[in-house]
Amino acid sequence: MDVLLVQATRGWLDDALTFGGVLASPTELWLWLCLALMIVEIFTAGFFLGALSLSALLTAGVSAVGVGPQGQLAAFAVLSIAGLGWLRPFAVKLLDRGDVVTNTDALVGSAATVTARIPAGGVGRVQLVNEEWRATATESLQAGDAVQVVAVKGNTLSVARP
Repeated sequence: MDVLLVQATRGWLDDALTFGGVLASPTELWLWLCLALMIVEIFTAGFFLGALSLSALLTAGVSAVGVGPQGQLAAFAVLSIAGLGWLRPFAVKLLDRGDVVTNTDALVGSAATVTARIPAGGVGRVQLVNEEWRATATESLQAGDAVQVVAVKGNTLSVARP
């Protein structure tokens, strides 16, 4: 009786893994699943589906060496858990760029040129890259002086001699 149950289960799983004979073998199913997961991963963040895609690819290898349907499903489950637990954190850490300074914070440390006199504690103008900015300084600066941005407050730069 147990042998009949195992054979009935194996037949049902074989049909499920080949979509009722539409695919040539379960290996083909795992390869298609791998491809589909990779494509969807492109449009998502976090490398969640990428880990599952790699699991599907490795399960295709398991299927190709002749492991039965139960073994394939078990391999996919184990590989998925391992991929999500080990590969995903590794990939996320590898792809992490850290804190990227953007917007006005990226201006701090940049070189600029005074275009309109800046009195000590007063307001003048500086040329930074291709833009002219309002600027303040603690010391008096003349037009043409080279300065460095030390802070940004709103639309005003605080500058000092380098």
